[in-house]
Amino acid sequence: MATNATKVQDMSEKDLENQIAALRKQLSTISKSLSEQGYDLLGNGNSAYKAVKQGSQKAARFVGDEAQMVAGKARENPLAAVAIISAVAGIGLLAGLNAYRR
Repeated sequence: MATNATKVQDMSEKDLENQIAALRKQLSTISKSLSEQGYDLLGNGNSAYKAVKQGSQKAARFVGDEAQMVAGKARENPLAAVAIISAVAGIGLLAGLNAYRR
């Protein structure tokens, strides 16, 4: 009987060792797959960052150019600039008061 028990024990140990080896192999495969996906995500993130950076630089240049144009027009016609700013401020004040009352 002792020999049967040792045979069973040896078989179960071998089965456990085989299962552990299979699990390690699966874990290695999963880890490799996740790391490759991580690199893909990093690459996509970098390209998105570059696109946003480039777009924001263009927008900043456009806003700067427009601000210089508006400043030039305000220097040419200071009275008109004050009137426009006052009108916009008045409209904003009325809109704020109207929203506050509701």
